[in-house]
Amino acid sequence: VMDIAVFVTIWSIAMSPADLHGRLLGEPLDFLKSVGDVEAVEVYLPEPGNVPLMDDVPAPAMIVQIDLNSPAAATALVGSGEFERLFTNAESYPGLVEKINLEILEAVHYDLPGHESPLPRTAPLSFVVRYYGPVADAADFIDFYTNNHPPLLAKFPGIRNVLCYLPLNWQSMKEITDDYMFLGNEVVFDDLNALNQALASDVMPEVQADGEHFAAYGYNTHHAMQRHRVYARGDR
Repeated sequence: VMDIAVFVTIWSIAMSPADLHGRLLGEPLDFLKSVGDVEAVEVYLPEPGNVPLMDDVPAPAMIVQIDLNSPAAATALVGSGEFERLFTNAESYPGLVEKINLEILEAVHYDLPGHESPLPRTAPLSFVVRYYGPVADAADFIDFYTNNHPPLLAKFPGIRNVLCYLPLNWQSMKEITDDYMFLGNEVVFDDLNALNQALASDVMPEVQADGEHFAAYGYNTHHAMQRHRVYARGDR
């Protein structure tokens, strides 16, 4: 069984994160609850505190993560007319939405020192990183990254989870010529203070040094987000 995450990422100036969250909790969430293959739904909203600025790409107003256990189930979900109407058609939102990204990715959980297996992701502060093209060889980039970067991230003080999100066909991906999102990374902490302490720790120079060995790529984004679960199958 694969852990598959469908991500809907929404950028909007006209609609606040609270507005988008409120809309999600109505008809869109009712629809997801009606789909038997949906295991869980989590929402990421921008952390309002003093977040370290690593790039100038605006934070999304909301990210929705929909967990399923097979690529076929994810493909069927996002291919349905109801999903398109409720999630990816910008004109269905009551306020102006500038951009909506849709990705189907495999979620890979990495071990932390002192633990025999990855811990459940329950801490609420997610530092969400995304890598975008162009890149000469996406498979080569992802292979290098996943072998080298997560073990360094796992050394952060206060770290609760390290995840990567990989395109389903990543091992056969070659050149990407546009700003396609080809790799996601997420480190999870208890709160913003813990994230800031980690970024100021002596692990950070190691992480940055590893990044200097990455092949050339378009750009990446870093956003601190507060994440919470709004549905899990079996909930009453």
